[in-house]
Amino acid sequence: MHEAMASWNIETFLAINAILGGAAFIASLTGFGYALVGIPFLVLLFPPNIAVPMIMISWLPLSVLLTWEARRGLSGKQIAYWLAGGIIGLPLGIYGLARIDQVTMRELIGALTLLVALVLWLKPRQAFKKEILPSVGAGIISGIMGGASGMSGPAVVLFGINQGWDKERFRANIIGYIAALNLLTLIIFRSYGMLDAATAVLGASALPGIFLGYAGGIRAKDRLEQEQFRKLAFALVALGGIWALVRH
Repeated sequence: MHEAMASWNIETFLAINAILGGAAFIASLTGFGYALVGIPFLVLLFPPNIAVPMIMISWLPLSVLLTWEARRGLSGKQIAYWLAGGIIGLPLGIYGLARIDQVTMRELIGALTLLVALVLWLKPRQAFKKEILPSVGAGIISGIMGGASGMSGPAVVLFGINQGWDKERFRANIIGYIAALNLLTLIIFRSYGMLDAATAVLGASALPGIFLGYAGGIRAKDRLEQEQFRKLAFALVALGGIWALVRH
């Protein structure tokens, strides 16, 4: 029997739905944060090599709903720049997840995330006038982090904050990019043998909580003002960095 299914019971089902329902609420509100919120709690139930694919596969139905809802604000060029970098970084991150010491990788990712977030928080932002190369660079870092930990959002979120984008543009582009990158991640997970039917069943079991979280997040998002959105984005990125540093 698959190790993730060995301890399956109603308590596990309810815990998965509560965790991913909360993650779906945050992701629907901001456009990102699904893995940042979900992974720290899922790894209390499952090892990282199961929790990360679960996050990726359970994100699929939510990403369809969010992409459709945000479709009018999507910028194909911006998403393509990020994705060009993400495609480079993604295999490196997945290789790290499969082969490299997890504690070392988490600490490096956490320290880098917190450092960049702190610099942007304390210093006045200096937006890049030419966004192409910085966008690709952010995509590479995002791909590495996404493959290694499921948390592909921080690098591109910090890029968007630095550029001072308005909330709707910010949210729509993050949604479109993460949806595309996570689909690629699942394909590569499959080729590494890290995704199977049992993991898919675990991810699908969270659908009730995910749909409830989506409905709540969509209802709340229009009440979130620009500065509140920026602060929440920073808080979520910092949460991911702190978790990566302290968890052993």
